[in-house]
Amino acid sequence: MSYYGHGGGDDASNTPQHSFHKPATNAPSQIDAAKIFVGGLSWQTTEETLRYHFEQYGEVVSVEVMRDRQTGDPRGFAFVVFTSDETVDLILKGCPHEINQKVVDVKRAQARGVAPPSIHHGGEEESVASGGQQQHSVKQER
Repeated sequence: MSYYGHGGGDDASNTPQHSFHKPATNAPSQIDAAKIFVGGLSWQTTEETLRYHFEQYGEVVSVEVMRDRQTGDPRGFAFVVFTSDETVDLILKGCPHEINQKVVDVKRAQARGVAPPSIHHGGEEESVASGGQQQHSVKQER
């Protein structure tokens, strides 16, 4: 199985290896349901740090700290995928989370354009998180 373009095995069998394969409908997939966005990370936070913090709640499938394409520097947010949606529920109930002496913004990963506002911007800015990119847009009052 590949995720975010990272290679998977050449498994020729038709038997699913994970219980979170994407359904044939437009409904959110199980893999999306078992994925969190972690924002406001310290620049020193690594994949290993995040894995260590979150595996106390359940099995971690993958961790990806997002990096600048040109410099390779961390962008301050990451995505963590779990084997179970129940793990995400436990994590969200355990908020706030502190990683590397910094309170981080943890929320269920959402498709672009539907993410709730970040805790770090006091509602003035809208944070949008999706498969690897974060964009900020200032809310305009009318």
